[in-house]
Amino acid sequence: MRVRFYDKNSRKLFFLCLRDIFDNKWKNVYVKYNVPRKTFDKYLSGEICLPEVLFQELLKSLDEDKQIKIKNRIILLQENWGDVLGGKRAYKLNYAYFKRGREIGLNRIKEKRNMKQTAKIDFVLSKEICEFIGAFIGDGCFNVYKNKLYHIEIAGDRRYDYKYHSERLIPIIKAIISDLNPHIYFPKNKNSIRTVFYSKRLFTFLKDEFGFIPGKKTYTISIPKRIMDSNDEFIRSTIRGIFDTDGGIFLDKRKKYKTLYPRITLDTKSFELYNQLVEYLSKDFKLYNKFNKSRNIYKIEIYGIIQLKKWMSKIGFSNERHLKKVELVPNIRLENSHAAVA
Repeated sequence: MRVRFYDKNSRKLFFLCLRDIFDNKWKNVYVKYNVPRKTFDKYLSGEICLPEVLFQELLKSLDEDKQIKIKNRIILLQENWGDVLGGKRAYKLNYAYFKRGREIGLNRIKEKRNMKQTAKIDFVLSKEICEFIGAFIGDGCFNVYKNKLYHIEIAGDRRYDYKYHSERLIPIIKAIISDLNPHIYFPKNKNSIRTVFYSKRLFTFLKDEFGFIPGKKTYTISIPKRIMDSNDEFIRSTIRGIFDTDGGIFLDKRKKYKTLYPRITLDTKSFELYNQLVEYLSKDFKLYNKFNKSRNIYKIEIYGIIQLKKWMSKIGFSNERHLKKVELVPNIRLENSHAAVA
């Protein structure tokens, strides 16, 4: 079978959506799917129709809403469609009938998808879920747009955070919502990484189960009451996720220190989150915390090797970028810390 688009605009929409997924480069598309450049150009211009198998593979790269929109703008043709003039004529005569059948089929798909996406997620609060929630608090955002596109994102640094995103955060959330299809983007000319989920179920999970509010959260984010009312294990896992994404560890190499002097740091613009962290961490750690008026930011720091050892025992890190720095500090044994089991 071959795929033909209804019109030039439909074909253009499909290929532009693909290019957006692949860093706005056509080369990334045809190399990924092993299509010769000249052949791809003919598909792009509409000179020849796409094989159905290739079309379905390309379509999988898009989110579900776009897939439905594209499917509603194509015609499936036999391989010898150019020679079957009678078939063409029949299609034109029965176009309205075929279109109606397609609409009925798509409506059934939408109904099934909506039932699946709105189904309540059955889960038990765990350290892993809390760590994911902490990562979302630290460097995440979510929203729903007019076209019903549900967008959840966690950002990071492509140089250091790819493994943490792909091998830690994604497996945690997929263990709860198995049909998630995460997209990892590397914006052009930037050192950033964006892990994006287009999922109504995950959107609802964050909103209804933990009380997060869609939109900007810089000044209002906080650890959910559901977690703060739970046990220390869950609160500490959440804090680990926050510091893994939005915090850091700085090693002071100045000569006045005999060895590398560690500082665990976090900056936040949320007064509520700052208060939660200061109140909870003060029970076990001596904190340096203040409001920087010139930067309009709240700062938390935990100093010294003794406190770092306590941190690794009680909270720890899961992000390799922090663990590599911890390994440089004398007398720190990662195998005895939360880093080993995180």
